[in-house]
Amino acid sequence: MEDLLKLLISPLVSDIKKVKIEKSQDGRNINFSILIPKDDIAKVIGKNGKMIKSIKNILRIRGVKEDSFVNIEVNEV
Repeated sequence: MEDLLKLLISPLVSDIKKVKIEKSQDGRNINFSILIPKDDIAKVIGKNGKMIKSIKNILRIRGVKEDSFVNIEVNEV
């Protein structure tokens, strides 16, 4: 699932190597914390948060298929 998240974020940022994804799992709950550079955070969030909402929806659908709950948190580096 982390690979899918990287795949979705990589076209939005200037350098994917600067993006850090931290994963924590508690039973069926999977939490992703994405650390994005200040220059690229607006592209990932999108206008009115539409881009990050779409990314969250895609990962939640994948989570349902894998019988887990997915949560994403975006932070600025």
